[in-house]
Amino acid sequence: MNTLLIVDDESWTRETVKALIEFDSLEITQIIEATNGAEAIKSIKSVRPDFIITDMKMPGIDGIKLLEVLKRDYPEIPAIVLSGYQDFIYTRQAIKSGVIEYLPKPVDENELNEALKKALHEKRKKEQQQIGYQFFILKRPEVESLIEPFRQTLAYSFKELNAAQLSSSMAKLLANIGDELKSDFSLIGHLHQLFFLQLEEMIKEHKLKLEDIGLDLRQLSYQTNSSLETELMNQLEIGKKVILKIDEIRKQKSKINLDDIKQYVDEYFSSPNMSLEIIAKKYFVSKEYLTTAFKKRYGCNVTEYIISSRMEKAKELIMSTTLQYKTIAAMIGYDDVSYFYRVFKKYYGSSPGKIRNN
Repeated sequence: MNTLLIVDDESWTRETVKALIEFDSLEITQIIEATNGAEAIKSIKSVRPDFIITDMKMPGIDGIKLLEVLKRDYPEIPAIVLSGYQDFIYTRQAIKSGVIEYLPKPVDENELNEALKKALHEKRKKEQQQIGYQFFILKRPEVESLIEPFRQTLAYSFKELNAAQLSSSMAKLLANIGDELKSDFSLIGHLHQLFFLQLEEMIKEHKLKLEDIGLDLRQLSYQTNSSLETELMNQLEIGKKVILKIDEIRKQKSKINLDDIKQYVDEYFSSPNMSLEIIAKKYFVSKEYLTTAFKKRYGCNVTEYIISSRMEKAKELIMSTTLQYKTIAAMIGYDDVSYFYRVFKKYYGSSPGKIRNN
């Protein structure tokens, strides 16, 4: 889960960049925008993005000054310069500041995504270096003997959606850890990472997104000056919230009214947008669960039922009217008449023409 900050005073440039980004492969889940360096610095302080794309020539604090701030105060954040100004002064400052890439405007889709992939690689490399730095602390026997049971209890608590067990494990860790380690930021940072890796795994397992459970990335960010107690209390609050929400969603799934869904398809199957995905979103249920439950009740899955409803209506119109096939296709939700022909023939074993002539 990565956050990208785009800094440019031209809104169309920001929109273009957002449209070209490969969100999934880059694991980008949040985009923040700023129109100048001052806004960017404010966002960096409050959100701490994972990468930054910035223009160079902007009103107020420009790209040159922003890069200076990044190099001095946030050297761990990789930056990409995107600018229509390739004067020597800008290029020199970009190189001096250690930016990942200097890309000319108008932006090229492949170059942009390659630069972001490079930035992601640099980010991961720095994280690995940090983990290596923490290794000596974490391999101490007294620390290892606490962390592994904590990890196992976390996994169990999230799997079983057991908030009480989660609370108990937090309290036990806090009680058993030595005073000298309670202020060790390497240990606290590792526990933070451990917790949110388990949390992310649980969210993905239930096919949810952060917004589905009322979380945003700011709540998940690590505060470097947190005490162990503060960090664990924050983890517990977020963990409970996620467990309760997932449990609520799971219970909602078990109460889903399949007859309502079938009736919805009966009424709106002719909509071009009708699909399994649309229905799943409307009824707040996963596509997988809906497919299985619907087929168990009616003997066919949702997609098959949509096609069946469309084909039956198409056959009725073909046999009772002289409408063109293109018109009939559009009336039952198919914009492409060739695709309609293929689906119809596969369903009935005969073309629309043969059905009408017979």
